[in-house]
Amino acid sequence: MRTIAIMNNKGGVGKTLTAINLADILAADRGQRVVLVDCDGQANLTHFFLPTLGVEDAVTTGDILMGEGEPLWSENVIQLREGLSILPSSSGLYDLDLRAIHDGTSAPERLRQFAEAAADDGDVDWMIFDCPPGYTVSSVAALLAAHEVKITVVAEKLKKNSAFAVSDQVRRLAVLRPSLRVRALLTQARSADVVTAARTVLARRGVPLYRTSIRRTDKVPESTVSLMPLREYSVHSSATRDYRCLARELMEV
Repeated sequence: MRTIAIMNNKGGVGKTLTAINLADILAADRGQRVVLVDCDGQANLTHFFLPTLGVEDAVTTGDILMGEGEPLWSENVIQLREGLSILPSSSGLYDLDLRAIHDGTSAPERLRQFAEAAADDGDVDWMIFDCPPGYTVSSVAALLAAHEVKITVVAEKLKKNSAFAVSDQVRRLAVLRPSLRVRALLTQARSADVVTAARTVLARRGVPLYRTSIRRTDKVPESTVSLMPLREYSVHSSATRDYRCLARELMEV
């Protein structure tokens, strides 16, 4: 089972969008069995797939981290369709951070145990963690559970300072987990020139990159508002093709 944490210390850089569309394409196009784990207290990933879900209706990532989930990992996830399931989130994740500050206790290893149980059962091919900005209890838990980290970077906004911030994240992750495979994914790219310039800047900082970059298109915000993955909303859009290329690149490894 492959485990990937999608993160960046900044918000609004395409983390949730990438989690949605990568998982959707892996499941629908590639026949893979994918579990999405929403690690963000904003629960945007959860609301995208389950807009009417109430906190009391499901086990959440916060429940797992507090040791309050069901005995079997598979009883904690909600199946969205064939090959795609989700462990939802809620604002209760913020309580974990407050509790950790107040009494110094947290149990980030419980998410790793959840992932290990899924891997041991052999019923999941991919587990994708959608992380919040910064280093929270849930994002650290995801990093401890993951084998790979994808840092989403907005290509057009990449400047010297932000390139340094990305390289600093790579360095910090290497200290936290030396075995982690960390790479950056360029998103919201308006042109090939922008991508080339961003790749050059990041390469100078020693940041490994995916070959694929995700192009900017109006279909992306439209699909988000419509609560539809890009593959369903606009099958021929440039971003849909890019996420298919990203899935293929990941499958090659």
